[in-house]
This record gives sequence, C-alpha cells and structure tokens, in this order.
Amino acid sequence: MSRLGPSFAKIAFGNAYLEESVTAAMTSKPSRPVLLATALLLSFVEIGVFAAFASRGPAPQAEASTSRESMIATSDENAPPRAAERRSGPFGALLQNLRGSLAEIARLAEPTSPEAAPAVAEPLAPFAPAPAFLAAPPLARPSPPELSIAVPPGDAPLPPARPRDIASEPFSTPLPPIAVSPPSGPAASTALALAAAPAINETPALPRRDDGNFRLGAAVYVRIFKKEGELELWQKQGGRYSLSRTYPICKWSGHLGPKLKSGDYQSPEGFYSVSARQLNPNSHYHRAFDVGFPNAFDRQNGRTGGALMVHGACKSVGCFAMTDKAIEEIYGVVEAALRGGQHEVPVHIFPFRMTDTAFAKETQGEWTNLWSIPPEHQQWSSFWRNLKEGYDLFEQTGEPPTAYACGSRYAFDASGGSCRRIAGW
Repeated sequence: MSRLGPSFAKIAFGNAYLEESVTAAMTSKPSRPVLLATALLLSFVEIGVFAAFASRGPAPQAEASTSRESMIATSDENAPPRAAERRSGPFGALLQNLRGSLAEIARLAEPTSPEAAPAVAEPLAPFAPAPAFLAAPPLARPSPPELSIAVPPGDAPLPPARPRDIASEPFSTPLPPIAVSPPSGPAASTALALAAAPAINETPALPRRDDGNFRLGAAVYVRIFKKEGELELWQKQGGRYSLSRTYPICKWSGHLGPKLKSGDYQSPEGFYSVSARQLNPNSHYHRAFDVGFPNAFDRQNGRTGGALMVHGACKSVGCFAMTDKAIEEIYGVVEAALRGGQHEVPVHIFPFRMTDTAFAKETQGEWTNLWSIPPEHQQWSSFWRNLKEGYDLFEQTGEPPTAYACGSRYAFDASGGSCRRIAGW
C-alpha cells in the first residue's frame, strides 16, 4: 500500500482543491457563468478518466507479474518520456497516476504465491538425484504395542510343556478293562436286531410292524369313490378285511362315468388290479401306482388310454391325486402288502357309494331333484348297476370279489369260458 500512497495523495489533493473551489464559489454566491464553468471542468475530468481507461486497455500479464522493486525504481532512461507525457496535455500527470494505480490494483487482485514463476520461463536443468545425506529416511512401520504382564517377584510359573505325539507313543499306564453286561429289555432286543441287519448291498427284509390294529405287510384292498372324493384303504385282519383309513382325494378329473378314450380327461370306473410291476417310487408326483387301465373289460369294449395313476401332488389329468403326504402312506401299505406275499392288490373304482338309495337318486332321481339329473347318468345306469353287483358282494362277504370281463359286463364267478379275469400286469 506504500506504493499507492503518492498516487492517491495526488488524487486526493486534486479533489480537495476542486471541493474548496466549489465551496468558495457557493459561499460567495457565484454567478451562473462560474457554475457552468465548474460543471464543464468536472465533465472534462470524467472524460479524461474514461479516455485513460480506453487508451490503457487491459494490463499485460508481464506488467501485472513484475516484481515490487521494478515498479518502484525509476531509471534515467524512462524519465524523459514520463516528463514528455506530463507536458503532452493538461491531464498528463493525472493520467499517469491513474495508470500506475490501476496496474498496482490489478497485480494485487491476482493470487500470488512465494513460488510464483518468473514472467520468462528459463529452461529447467536436468534432474539430479539429491545427495544421500539429504534423502528422506524411509518411513518406519509402527510396531504393535507389546503387552507387558507384571510378574510378582519370586518363582514365576513355567509355561506348559509341549505335548508329545500321542499317536506314536503308547500309554504308559494301560486302562483298566471295562466289564460289559449283556443288555436286557425291549430296547436291548431292538438294538440286537439292528446289529444283525443285513449289509447295504443286500435286499432288506420286509419290515413288520403293528400300525394300530393293522400289521404292515398284510393283504390290502383299495376302494375309490369319485363323487364323495374319498379313497378307502382296507387291510386284512383276522381273516376279514377291515377299514384302515379313509383319505380325501385332492383332485380327480372329468365327471361321473367311465373313461372311453385317450385324451378325454376322464377318470376311469371299474374293477382293476395292481401288481408289483405297476409301482413307481420315482414318479414326478412323488409316489404312484398304475391302476391298470385299460383292463380286459375296457379292451373288449374298445376303450383306449393309459398311465392312469394314484399319485401324489394335487394335479390330475385322468388320475387320482392324493397329495404327497397321503400317497406316502398309501404307497407304503400297498408296497408292503405286495412284498409280504399278496400277488395283486384289487383297486375298485366307483362313481359314488353304491347303496340302494344313492343308486336310485343318481339314476332315477327323486321328487326333490327329478329334473336336475344329468342325461349321462341315465346313459350309464346299466353299467353302474353292473358295478353295484361287485360293491354289494364285498359289503355282504367282506372279501373283494374276483372280477371277470365277459364282453359287455363284469362277472364275479368263473362260469363261462369266454370271460377273462381282471389281472394286473
């Protein structure tokens, strides 16, 4: 700011002089010509300032970045031009002061740093490595803090000795023999039975267990009722079949009536048999067994189709879907019966529970629903009456009847040489 002092002092002096002149003129009640001359003088001063800005233009970069000493010092060589500039016009000194002040203000406004490069860059010298005594030492990696444990004076405990290789050296002191007494009780008999089990590559024996009052592996009979959506599982007990459990059918397809042809999405009706060849433990629907459609009766009457199962899941295209949990139990009982000595498992499929009342209601109707019977029910009334014969035989004797295909009807005795027994594969 000391460099700006003379310039601002001159400007301040000129302004003070003008103010004194104007004040003196106003106190002495100047006349109109004096006021006009004063206004013109101030106008000329403003015009001169604008002219100085216009003729000066933007300050060069070299002039803005010159050192402080070169701006203060003046030589004898540039003195005549400055004097000539002062004498060139009435505002020479004022313009000179304004130019110097503006240049100084522009230089101070630019960000400067102590390491600012000179106006004319000199070629850099080739890089030379610093001397060894000036090189910075490598940074030392901080070492982890050491834990110091204060040990009381006296005999300090020694660390435990490294264990020897136990596997290579025998025990110096043999262990005393342990007396094992023979087991007793039901748990002992089960353990002995498991110990005497055959090897893995051998076919295991059929498991024998009591499931309530029914023995797993006993003879089995299956009845299916489409309208009620139920599957009955019967097991032989004491020389007579007894109902073991009733399972709800998750889904079956079609409507009441027999299956006639492949692709009609109809679940079958009739008397069928299941052998060991019809079991499928690796079905896409968990477990499954084929009911044996078409049987001898279906083939004699021109009915086509196949692969109609009782399986898991809850999807049906002519099959009986029982869910995975239900088929797990049903399949296990059927498989155990076949492995236990039963040659074939009879599977009888009925449209409904064929009692006298239900049969009359579904085929003839009653006064409450006379006009709601579908026409196909009357169409299949003779076929259903034939199925009712086998239904009634089981209800009367407690034994599943042996069915034979005799042309257009089922028979339940061996009379007639043209009849063929309903058998599995």
